[in-house]
Amino acid sequence: MSSALHPSLIDHFLAVVVRYLRSTVGVDAVVAAIGEPSSSPTIAVALDFGGDVRGPVTWVFPEPIALELVRRLMSDPNPDPDTAIDGATELANILTGRASEALEANGFHCQIGVPRVHTGDLPGGVAVRMTTIDGPIDVVLSMSTSTLKEIRVIV
Repeated sequence: MSSALHPSLIDHFLAVVVRYLRSTVGVDAVVAAIGEPSSSPTIAVALDFGGDVRGPVTWVFPEPIALELVRRLMSDPNPDPDTAIDGATELANILTGRASEALEANGFHCQIGVPRVHTGDLPGGVAVRMTTIDGPIDVVLSMSTSTLKEIRVIV
């Protein structure tokens, strides 16, 4: 039997994401309610969880944020816009890996799959918008866990 992630666990996951957005790409983000889809160009990336937590997490990044990661990693002040997809997949990988530490700290064993570009409608789940100066970042947490593990969540 499985259940949705506990709200406090989602809060811990998102707190780590906000911290690493600041340190990785220098972007301050504020967690807000999900809103209308962004009208600016975005890149959606999904990663699957396995282990005690199963299902995908899907990220939707504005291109400027994805390019900022490329700029920082490659020390290139003007990266080719075609590299935005690479930046988005790497940023999704970094943030998911770091945020999974919040799950691990609560006793959940996590295995994270390879990031892939997501096309089409976003999956169902807990959808959260983080507002930034460069546009919104949306994250959809479609993961579930066993009920027995859920009881051990550290609040």
